[in-house]
Amino acid sequence: MKKIFLIFMIVFTAQVSLAQVKSVKGIITDSDGMPLPGASVAVQGGQKGATTDFDGLYAIEAQKGQTLVFTYVGLETQSIVVGDAATINVKLVPAASNALNEVVVTSLGIKKTRKSLTYAAQELKGEELTRVKDANVINTIAGKIAGVAVTKSSGGTGGSTKVVIRGNSSISNSQPLYVIDGIPMLNSGSGQPNDSFGSLSGGNRDGGDVISLVNPDDYEGMTVLKGAAASVLYGSQGANGVILLSSKKAKSGKANITASSVTTFEEAAYMPKFQTDYIAAAGADESWGAKQKTPDHVKDFFNTGTTQITSVGYSLGTETSSTAFSYANTSATGIVPGNSLKKNNFGIRQTAKFFGDKLTFAANANYTSQTIANKPVNGFYFNPLTGVYLMPRGNDFEYYKNNFEVYNPSRNLMAQNWMTNRDIMQNPYWAINRNKSEDKNDFFNGALSLSYKANNWLTIASRYSYNRVTSIFDKKIYATTQGTLSNVNGRYINENSLSTQRYGDLIATINTKIATDFSFNANIGASITNTLTNDKTILDSGISGGLGIANWFTLHNFNNNTGNYQTVDSQREVQSVFAATTFGYKDMLFLDLAGRNDWSSTVSDPYFYPSVGLTALISEMTTLPEWINFGKVRGTYAKVGNDIYPFVSNPTYYSAPGVSGINPKVGPRPGEKLKPELKSEFEFGTEWRMFNNRLGFEVSYYNSETKNQYLQVVAGVNDLGYDFYGINAGSIENKGIEVVLSGGIIRGDKFSWDTTVNFSQNKNKVKEIPTELGGRVNLTEAGVNSYRYALIEGKPYGVIEGINFKKDAQGRILMNDDGTFQKTDFEEVGNSNPDFMLGFSNSFKFGSFFANVLIDGRFGGDVMSLTEAQNDSFGVSKASGDARNAGGVAVNAVRASDGVAVTNIPAQSYYTQVGGRAGITGEYIYDATNVSVREVSVGYNFNPKALPFIQSASISLIARNLFFIYKDAPFDPNIALSTGQGLQGVDIYGLPSTRSIGLNLNVTF
Repeated sequence: MKKIFLIFMIVFTAQVSLAQVKSVKGIITDSDGMPLPGASVAVQGGQKGATTDFDGLYAIEAQKGQTLVFTYVGLETQSIVVGDAATINVKLVPAASNALNEVVVTSLGIKKTRKSLTYAAQELKGEELTRVKDANVINTIAGKIAGVAVTKSSGGTGGSTKVVIRGNSSISNSQPLYVIDGIPMLNSGSGQPNDSFGSLSGGNRDGGDVISLVNPDDYEGMTVLKGAAASVLYGSQGANGVILLSSKKAKSGKANITASSVTTFEEAAYMPKFQTDYIAAAGADESWGAKQKTPDHVKDFFNTGTTQITSVGYSLGTETSSTAFSYANTSATGIVPGNSLKKNNFGIRQTAKFFGDKLTFAANANYTSQTIANKPVNGFYFNPLTGVYLMPRGNDFEYYKNNFEVYNPSRNLMAQNWMTNRDIMQNPYWAINRNKSEDKNDFFNGALSLSYKANNWLTIASRYSYNRVTSIFDKKIYATTQGTLSNVNGRYINENSLSTQRYGDLIATINTKIATDFSFNANIGASITNTLTNDKTILDSGISGGLGIANWFTLHNFNNNTGNYQTVDSQREVQSVFAATTFGYKDMLFLDLAGRNDWSSTVSDPYFYPSVGLTALISEMTTLPEWINFGKVRGTYAKVGNDIYPFVSNPTYYSAPGVSGINPKVGPRPGEKLKPELKSEFEFGTEWRMFNNRLGFEVSYYNSETKNQYLQVVAGVNDLGYDFYGINAGSIENKGIEVVLSGGIIRGDKFSWDTTVNFSQNKNKVKEIPTELGGRVNLTEAGVNSYRYALIEGKPYGVIEGINFKKDAQGRILMNDDGTFQKTDFEEVGNSNPDFMLGFSNSFKFGSFFANVLIDGRFGGDVMSLTEAQNDSFGVSKASGDARNAGGVAVNAVRASDGVAVTNIPAQSYYTQVGGRAGITGEYIYDATNVSVREVSVGYNFNPKALPFIQSASISLIARNLFFIYKDAPFDPNIALSTGQGLQGVDIYGLPSTRSIGLNLNVTF
């Protein structure tokens, strides 16, 4: 009996003892609520320990009453006694020696601590994206990221944006990859202008891009990965850098409703200047007539534009699930009459955890529908601005505005009412009302993900996403539209395009310690991306064929089908495997190794990209003065590629209007295989924090070269029927420096002033163009215009070519006996690349008041204005009026035949030769240097205690592009006619940029 009792007591005691050991889990975050990967958890005085995964989660066994110690480099250590609760969440606050404790979202959504990064990655918080809101979220980052050039298109609200990171590196495409929550996003558009005259197929229309359709309120931040080492895990897609957007996530235990309303008013700014002293001769279409005062009708043509963006969001989170929903509505009217935009964004995100938080499921879907009426175009055709600017002075603009059409009894229809039949100039209100266009875009982005935490050191995740973009362009051109643009009975253009992208991946994440002093993190995975871009059906009744019955816009009314066709711009699949590892030693030395292998359908052979990087924390390796809080040096070397156009390695049959035959137009040279472009880059940098983290700076130097550029050469006579051979040749080099300086100038209880300076300088050079191309590639052909945009060996990427005066050895202009000027052939007149860029951001807080001011500067580079040239030629510009008032144009010229000096030229003779689209365009080159007050916001944060049911509320006065501190060009040089590769550094009747002022109201319930 005693033995039985003894055994019972031993078992009971053991059960009680075991019952006291429990599994404790939780999440460790920083003071902003961001998860901390790699944080340490240990039982005080014991041997047990654990580290957090990339989501900041940990699990450890401990007994009730024991103390858990939570540590992280740069943050205050925290100790918590284990009680009855099985979940202990910890928020670690910055230590006095804060050492870059931020968590950064990197490639494929992988989270890393900033201290361990071996490359440059700059972040923007969600507030920066919405403080002075723009309909296109990417426009809001201009001046805020070092090394990133953001150029807005002249397409107005809803237009696309050109982003170049660390300079143009590819002849084919220099735009970055956009990524949402680690998954690549399809950022296609239905086309970009490349004609300097303005295309006859509907005008130089900006086909838009997908990034302009996303809702900025859906995202809590943005990370820009600039170099090859940072983006190597995205392979071909990330060759030009990566911009990562991170979705907002519901906070545990809270139900939030957020609402914001932004209303802005836009006015046309930085327009050409016009003369009001001279009119046109009777019946003339140029204003070289008698002196007579005439009103300036141009300024009254533009409306005050309005943009209203209203968004609401709802989120609810628990420890095991979260739900978030968002809706935004954008309604805008442009500065050009008849231009309007309507956009609706819907978003939903759901997450859930199962099996003791081991399995995490996430799903999100976003849908955007946008309609733009009369999207502005540039160039000379289908552009109402040519009629506004060039209308012969002395005519009554208001009459033609109110009577843009009159009844034509012989045709029994309303006909255009205008005083001239000049091909580049219609009644602007006829263009607005009877050449109407409509652009419709629908975008869906959906993603599913599963993540399974196998144990404390291994997580396996898989994701799938589907992107779908549809674009419809519809243009109805009424009878009596100018004959260069339309058939006598009118013209109907309808373009319908579809783009899709399917992406899937499988990634294993390892996060462990090899020994006490050594940590090891790794990501190993595979992905597949299938992309279809612009599967188009194009219907065009044409100019010669036209419509059978006037103004009946239907396919049945087409006289012939020669302008109708179907085509696909691009179709490719990329299969990949990749791996990235980080070895850490004592949290002060980190070695990164990464590699990716791609199999692309556009090239025959697979290709491999490696990357190696090293970071050393000087502040952890040695004792520094007390005023230095943190010091780090880093270096990387990486290779990354860019596959080529589809349908070249495997040539396809091709048919289009006006093209004879169906043979493939381009293919590889016999016996040659096409290769991907290959970009090699090394980067060095250093980061420091000092004076109790009041001052910090980061400096990066990079040097990259992109070889094997894809080019086409004339094939000559060949058995394959190709017009061109696709070849790999050419090399483009970029090297530069980036500096990010941040400082807390004043940190008081009632007043604070924080500032950030972004400086970047990029030197670009086209190192090689094949001799069979003459050492040059024209990105924009001149046609009948004296503007050409070209790549020339030995020159920077983006040489502006034009025509100059011929001059003698003394610099005098050479003239012929008949009074005409002698001209050069095409030659370099400018370079569109800035010498350096500077952004200066300031944030002020005074009690409940706040203010933010961003000054953005681009220094160096050149731009050309064919708008000024044409206005001069037509005698409507202020310069042409001033010259007539002055009695002519003073020149330093000489008659070539006899050496007689010429010092004055009549204004009309001078400007009709020098001006115009085919004139001496070297005289219309301007310094692109400009410094602008890019963003301003001044506001007030309400006290939530005074407002029941409200967690936070603020109201602010906001302004964008408020004014230029300095500008030489007669237009805004930060506006581009195209976000493609051509038409850079030139203005050809582009929409004037706008100055906007408004109110921003934000409320959280």
